[in-house]
Amino acid sequence: MGCCGSKKGMHFLILEKLTNQVSENQPLAQIKSQEDKVQTNKVGTKRDYKKGDLIGTGAFSEVYQALDNKTGKLLAIKTVKLQGGKDEILRTIIALKAEIKLLKKLQHKNIIKYYFTEISPNHSYVDIALEYIAQGSLRKVINKVRLDEANVRIYARQILEGIQYLHQNKVIHRDIKAANILVDSDGTIKLSDFGTSKALESEETLIIQNKSLKGTPYWMAPEVCQLKAASFESDIWSFGGVVIEMIGGLPPYADKYGADIDAQELMKKIAQEEKPNYPQQTSTLATEFLDSIFVAAHLRPSASKLLQHPYVQISDPQIDSEEVGFKQSLDPVPSKSKIAGPTAGDIQDQPINSPQTQLQPIQQQQRLDEQRLQKQREWELALQEELKRKSKQNS
Repeated sequence: MGCCGSKKGMHFLILEKLTNQVSENQPLAQIKSQEDKVQTNKVGTKRDYKKGDLIGTGAFSEVYQALDNKTGKLLAIKTVKLQGGKDEILRTIIALKAEIKLLKKLQHKNIIKYYFTEISPNHSYVDIALEYIAQGSLRKVINKVRLDEANVRIYARQILEGIQYLHQNKVIHRDIKAANILVDSDGTIKLSDFGTSKALESEETLIIQNKSLKGTPYWMAPEVCQLKAASFESDIWSFGGVVIEMIGGLPPYADKYGADIDAQELMKKIAQEEKPNYPQQTSTLATEFLDSIFVAAHLRPSASKLLQHPYVQISDPQIDSEEVGFKQSLDPVPSKSKIAGPTAGDIQDQPINSPQTQLQPIQQQQRLDEQRLQKQREWELALQEELKRKSKQNS
């Protein structure tokens, strides 16, 4: 049973029946009646799994580690509560159906795997079973360990490969950030959280279907903050924000505006096409890579084009990640709430394949590693001193 394969399970049929046959003005009792009608066609047995520890929470859902009692496989169960008035429940069900339909379609090594869907007997919540990723989110990894540039490049390539696959299948993610990217124990990246994603039937429907505000302000592209249509280029801007996040430990703009800035105020600033500062320890190669991303939407390269950049030219990210391993600093990673720190200064835009990029020798980068780490420590000390200074001013 469930939603795997070509045969639809009973619970997915409930979602399908509800979204196809129920109007927004239909009484909730009538919705329940239709659910019961579908239940009479039940075939097979209920999925047998047991939820364990809570491993994540979202605005509308909770994620649990779980165990499939028949196979012994570890699962991640995303539990979405069906609560509120009938209109709110209907909107939740429609959104769930769209997410499940999309998850079933996506099959890629850098996309989270979908297994099945179950709805509770009293119809109060829906469980979506997904691939369990031991390390959790990239955000959690960044909080625990300072990523060396070699790791940033390995992860960046895999994230791009996942984005490339989505875009080739006409899917816009619309909420790319480190918290929505998972890291498996072998270093494999998995894009997740497709609740805001949009699959496009054609290029022409992009503006019609996507003129809605989705995403998280720190990673939003200027055009999205201007309430224009989200696009493939918007995902590329957000990806650039993740690279900044991996290099410096903080989301884009957090060094300048802090973690507590009003979302609307932050969106106004981004809407003016003010690009984020780069962390002080950003290498020349990374700077050139980011410069190609933080430009006007029509100038942004595609994921396929970015994969040709020397910064992510890694033959096999998984093999390389095993060889490189985590090169971590003993210094603490700045908290998301730390708001002070020097800016990266003015950064000039350069073509993605500029001669300077192409001639950058790997040996030179290796010789600069020690110098970069020293600058990184100096930057973190500067953060601490600035925080002490601000604390004294406020006291």
